[in-house]
Amino acid sequence: MAAKREDTGEVVKKPGKPPRGFPWRLWLFAIVMTAGAVAGGYFTWQYRSQTKAAVEGHDDCVANLSKTTGLVADKQKVSDDLGKRATACEAERVKDTAKEKQLETQLAQLSTNLNASKEELATLRAQRAETEKRIASIEDIQKQFAKMIDTGQLKVTARRGSLVISLPSEVLFPSGSADVSEKGQIAIIEIGVTLKKLADRRFLVVGHTDDQPLKNSVFKDNWELSTARALNVTRTLVKAGMDPKNLIPAGAGEHDPLGRDRAKNRRIEIALLPAINELPPLPSSLETGDPAQPPKSP
Repeated sequence: MAAKREDTGEVVKKPGKPPRGFPWRLWLFAIVMTAGAVAGGYFTWQYRSQTKAAVEGHDDCVANLSKTTGLVADKQKVSDDLGKRATACEAERVKDTAKEKQLETQLAQLSTNLNASKEELATLRAQRAETEKRIASIEDIQKQFAKMIDTGQLKVTARRGSLVISLPSEVLFPSGSADVSEKGQIAIIEIGVTLKKLADRRFLVVGHTDDQPLKNSVFKDNWELSTARALNVTRTLVKAGMDPKNLIPAGAGEHDPLGRDRAKNRRIEIALLPAINELPPLPSSLETGDPAQPPKSP
């Protein structure tokens, strides 16, 4: 506090309390507290934010887990469906494979049948050609024998599926004899000249008699007489130029009659034997009798 000195009039300052200093501690405390409050608030905000984020993340996880569980269930269902479809497809594949094999078997069978049918067709065509050829040969024989047929010297007929040239015994032999008459030899030679044109065919020469027993004859019975007559006719055919290998003499006696007319039963028949290709095939198990092809040794 200032005062004037009376003697000098100067202003003199009185001693008193010293002046108060700036409150640094208070301010520092206030700053620290404020900073602490700010930090606490910040950390509280961060904690709440993190907690909220964690809760939200948890909720998202729960939702995702639920969604994932649903997806897994859906995938499992889809997997089960795919498994069932795969099983069904495998069953269908097995059926299709079986059907395919069955179709292949049927196709192979059809192919075999087709080939067999082609072979059968070729065989039938060949048989038809042979039949037509045979018919043409028979018609040709009929034409060439037309004169002898008209004069009653012979007959050309079909018997048991074969062409048969039938000559009455009265034209060829005296009664009870096996010797061919002169007129009969002329007729047989004329027949032989025509038949030798069929060089690839064989003929069966068969003698026939009636059922009357023989009396005062050199032959024991009609069987022996018919055989002797067939043999003499065969020899005359050979004289006409026919190959002996194509002629087979035989005697039937009275055992193959044409009917009750004894005159018709006394006859000589020259039957055209069927060719090999006209006969049905024999079992392959039979051994061949062809000397050119000896049987196979076991």
